[in-house]
Amino acid sequence: MAKLATVPVRKAILTLLKADATLTAIVPASRIYPQSPPASHAWPFVRYGAPTAIPIVATRIDGSELSVAVHGFAKDRIVDGVLVETAEDHADRIGAAIAAALDRKMVTITTPYPARIRIRSTGCQLIADGGEADAYHAVQNFRVRVIG
Repeated sequence: MAKLATVPVRKAILTLLKADATLTAIVPASRIYPQSPPASHAWPFVRYGAPTAIPIVATRIDGSELSVAVHGFAKDRIVDGVLVETAEDHADRIGAAIAAALDRKMVTITTPYPARIRIRSTGCQLIADGGEADAYHAVQNFRVRVIG
């Protein structure tokens, strides 16, 4: 039976993001969330998306491949009443930091079973945020292969 490792993958990705100095210089680790951020949260923030998992089963291979997006949300950066970075540029910088933090990373997990996780970037999108008129949204897409 295939091992669909959605929970360990989520935990591994969130751990990598929160440990990345470049990303946390832009977005504090306390604002890097799983799928559901708190109802009232500060900007900017990062959110793990909904994964899609496909089983991988073959001779001596048991695992899964996941597609998941990590989302970065930003508004204009204003310092002392002066615009220093537009929301679009801010979100783009967050998206680039997310990609750099995760692309080509390998992680070993032991729970719920021993496995290797390999993460690859598969592209990105930068869009105006539909929920906030003055915000932008970076979407970084990843393919995650889990082999146990």
